[in-house]
Order: sequence, then C-alpha cells, then structure tokens
Amino acid sequence: MSMAEAIKTSPRARRRDDAGQAWNFVWLILPLAVLYGIFALLPLGMILRFSIANGLENFRTVLASPLLLRVATNTLVISLTTTSVTLGLAILVAAALWRSGPRLHRLIMAFVLLPFWTAVLIKNFAWAVLLQDNGVVNGLLQAAGLGPFTLLHNRLAVLIGMVHFVLPYAIFPIYTAMREIDRRIENAARSMGAGTASVIWHVILPLIMPGIAAAALLVFIVSTGFFITPVILGAPSDMMISNLIDYYVHELINFNNAAALAVLVALLLAPVIILQQRVAKRGQYGAG
Repeated sequence: MSMAEAIKTSPRARRRDDAGQAWNFVWLILPLAVLYGIFALLPLGMILRFSIANGLENFRTVLASPLLLRVATNTLVISLTTTSVTLGLAILVAAALWRSGPRLHRLIMAFVLLPFWTAVLIKNFAWAVLLQDNGVVNGLLQAAGLGPFTLLHNRLAVLIGMVHFVLPYAIFPIYTAMREIDRRIENAARSMGAGTASVIWHVILPLIMPGIAAAALLVFIVSTGFFITPVILGAPSDMMISNLIDYYVHELINFNNAAALAVLVALLLAPVIILQQRVAKRGQYGAG
C-alpha cells in the first residue's frame, strides 16, 4: 500500500471525511429548516402563546360557550357524512380505474385530477351557480317534472361541495390498494365456484381495507378543517369549527379564545392524524 492510500484510509482521514459529509448535510437542510421554522413552528408557537395568555381561562371560556357544542356536532356530523359518501363514490371510481382499458383509464384519471387543478373558491362558486334556484340543476329537475327545490345554502349543498373536493384524496389510496391485488387470486376464487358478489366481499374487499381505512381517515381529517365551503354553500346553522375560530377572530376580536379553540382542535385531531399515518404506512405496497 502506498503512503497516499494509507493516509486516505487512516482513522483521522475517515473522521475528517465523515465530518465534511455531516456539514454538507447540515448546509443542505438549513434553508428548509429555516423556512419550516418561520412558516410552521413560529405560527404554532404564537397560537400556543395566545391560548395561554390568561392561563387556562381561555380554554374554560371556550369550553363553556353554548355555541361550541352545536358547532362541534355540526363538524362531526358533516365530516362523517362526507367521509361515508366519499368512500362509496371512491370505491366505485377506483374500481373503474382498475378495470378500465388504457383510453378509458386516461379519461377517468383526467376527471379525477380535475379538482386538483381548480381552486377551492372557484369550485364553490361554480356549485353555487349550479345549485341556485334558477340554476342548471333545478332547471333539469323542472324539465323532468320535479322541483324546484332549495338546493343552495343548506346542509346538502355543503356536503356536495365537500365531497367534490375530497373525492380524489379517497380515490388514490383505494386505487393503489387495488393495483396491488394479484389477479390470480380472483381467478382462483372463481375457479372454486365463487360468484362476483362473493369475490368482491370475501377476496377484494379484505385486500383493499388498508387503502379504505387510510382514505377514510384522510378524508375525515381534511373535512374537519373546511372553512370556505360552509360559508358559500351553507346556512348559518351549518357553521363548522373553522368558522367558529374565524368568528372569534373577526367578530369578537378575541385572539386568545380563537387560539385556545385552535389548540383544542389540534389536540383532538392529533391522534387521528397519527393513526392515519400508521394505517397508510401499513397499507403501502400492499402490506397488511
């Protein structure tokens, strides 16, 4: 071994190389860490500081508010209903994507991705135009001898707008789980006399349950944070938890109570978010 090779492989040289790689890694992630601190950790710290500005008094005031129970009930009912409807539609669309040919697959995928290309505000105003008393939907219903119905500024309109927004979030986890299914398993079940319903219930459904669970948790988490959709499409009785936080900030000008409510929501949703991450990781790559 030459002298130069001996120096390169010496413990001191290896430590120096390791230190250099560590510093390179630090400089690489430093801009990201600064941005994360400014735009994520700093606002969270400010919210926490406002929430405990008067000790626990802000939390007691928020929890004693008679409006909180009604708003929390609205949020839970709307979020669960949105999750249920979205899952039913997502399973059908994911199955169509799974079974379709290349041309139809591209067409369905384009319609699935379309909501991602449109701002939520534009989508809500579009639904407001469609669902108004003299809108397209009521016009079609009247042409069919039905209606007119009040389709705007009620719970139904809120659910339609929310389902439209969160549907892609449910389709992709379920479709990913379906893609991992070995078609030979289905063929084996059919060769043993299983019908279509039996194959779906006893073979396909258990295999895609991780995807369904991940989609359900993700949709529920997103649904609980809706703000603009209840404002544009709903009635005052459809106020959700985000709207109540906005009410504390802009109407009552009470930042401390708004921050306390935000902290309570974060604490309640934290276990659901952790569970969603664990379920999504278990279901990844078809793992059970």
